[in-house]
Amino acid sequence: MARRTHRPTSCWVSCPHCGGKRTYFTRRTARAARTHHEKRHGLAIYPCPHRHQDGDAGMFHVGHRPEGLGRGHIDRDTLADNQRAALQGRAAGGGAR
Repeated sequence: MARRTHRPTSCWVSCPHCGGKRTYFTRRTARAARTHHEKRHGLAIYPCPHRHQDGDAGMFHVGHRPEGLGRGHIDRDTLADNQRAALQGRAAGGGAR
């Protein structure tokens, strides 16, 4: 039997808060996307730090972990706070997005 290669695009949208990153509706669909990625070694599934701004309960990204997170220099809450602060600063300064 042939492998299933159909990957519908309806399982993700572009995140308006994170610079257009792909945002998956569930952790399960993010995991499936990571499985099909060619260079999936080191990719992590993490919740969007801005998911509560639009009332979205579960939105997930696939990407590399920051080096400081892996080494224990920062925790996930600090990372999310830093990302939110950077987004607010970019919006106040008239950033590109």
